Amino acid sequence: MQAASRRLCASSISPIRSSRLILPSLATKQQSSPVRSIIQSSRTWRTMATSSVSQNEWLVILPDKPGAIERRLAVRGEHLRVATERAANGIINFGGVMLDEHIKEGEVPKFKGSIMLISVETKEEVLEIIKGDKYVENDVWDLEKVEIIPFKTALRKAL
Repeated sequence: MQAASRRLCASSISPIRSSRLILPSLATKQQSSPVRSIIQSSRTWRTMATSSVSQNEWLVILPDKPGAIERRLAVRGEHLRVATERAANGIINFGGVMLDEHIKEGEVPKFKGSIMLISVETKEEVLEIIKGDKYVENDVWDLEKVEIIPFKTALRKAL
């Protein structure tokens, strides 16, 4: 039991490594406190995926209007085609559908809305992107309930 405890303690102060993310160790030889270690590490070390320095990120929550399932499905292909182009251009960093529950085979999904992470300078640009979407043109998203939240990515994992 003590050996397992020592291994756990030792592993908690060594760097954590995976193929996509490297976190700095909190234990260093010349630093007097864990807080100083974290502050100094954050100044010099960075491997997180982020958008370019000149662009802001916006977390966008877009609830569906009641009864919008048929309208959503009718224009989904065009919505995804444009979203894919925007993703290729670095405007949309991720996006997807929100559900009332996970999709069950053979059943129509219970859609709740959409969520996106958009990289542009201003909230007005986000609104312009949203208002030009097929889901708005076809009365799927409830624009009165849209949330546009300033956001900063800390880490990202590819699918």
